[in-house]
Amino acid sequence: METISKWREFDQRLNYVKSVVITTHLNPDGDAIGSELAMAEHLRLLGKKVTILNPSPLPDSLRFLDEKNEVTTYIKNIHDSDVRQADLLLFLDAGDFDRTGYVGQAALQHNKNVASIDHHPQSDHSRYLLFIEDTNASSTGYMIYEYLKTFHPDHINRHIARTLYTAVMTDTGNFKFSNTRAEDHLMAGDLIRFGIDPYKMYCQIYEQFSLARMQLLGYVLQNLNFDCEGKLVWFIIAQDVFQKFGATYDDLDGFSDFMRSIAGVEVSLMFKEMEDGTCRINLRSKGRIVINRVAQHFGGGGHPFASGANLRKKLNEAVPSVLREVKRVIEGYA
Repeated sequence: METISKWREFDQRLNYVKSVVITTHLNPDGDAIGSELAMAEHLRLLGKKVTILNPSPLPDSLRFLDEKNEVTTYIKNIHDSDVRQADLLLFLDAGDFDRTGYVGQAALQHNKNVASIDHHPQSDHSRYLLFIEDTNASSTGYMIYEYLKTFHPDHINRHIARTLYTAVMTDTGNFKFSNTRAEDHLMAGDLIRFGIDPYKMYCQIYEQFSLARMQLLGYVLQNLNFDCEGKLVWFIIAQDVFQKFGATYDDLDGFSDFMRSIAGVEVSLMFKEMEDGTCRINLRSKGRIVINRVAQHFGGGGHPFASGANLRKKLNEAVPSVLREVKRVIEGYA
């Protein structure tokens, strides 16, 4: 009931808004991009001026969704005026205010009204004019689907169906992760009626991998580390490895999930060296061991079984400190 009440408030607030800037988290995934494109289409059908400004580029695997070339990477001296002139900034699937990067900083600088729609738990809602949060939802895309079905069912067209289907499909790992619910399958069935080809959608997202990604995967498989009697698998990808194969951060998508599939493994941990020498960690659990506490310990967050954090540490500092904390958590479940 509380979520419906907040959606009603959101819908009413839109009556007083003419221009909206939509954004999401750094290194956006299918849920982030799908949610943005679906919401942008809905807002335009309401007669709003909409601009999508992201802190990171659109992944190549999701370009097929952006039929109107509307997803733009934020550049301060070009797009600052868009933020300044917007009546509302809409953060979708951001996970945390600071994960919106320079777009979030611009929102603070210009004291803009910000609304958040998210299925990630956030500890601080103080920066938002309105926040709609449903941690039981599989994805932000599903939340938007529920909103549209309740308040604007006539707005769901082929474009919105494709983008929302992608959002839910990718955040549930093609409907196989533990966050998949009956509601997600019912939603997929409903959206398929708009002409979606599930196999074609799957191929466009999961069977268009670059040679660099496959070479990177081969490297990782040859350099896996195991601890806690095989319950923990972890691996490191340094900048020189990216350069060796000509790979990008997008090429790492799904690596943590894939390593989690090894028999006996309960937790998968990836260390990724960023261009500035700091470290990003991604944690995945099979569903028995809650690992977002580790991410929170290092200033990050996420879901109980899928989370991450950015550490202001070099790899040689980050690896032992994170491993120590992860091992402590795993041993607590022994």
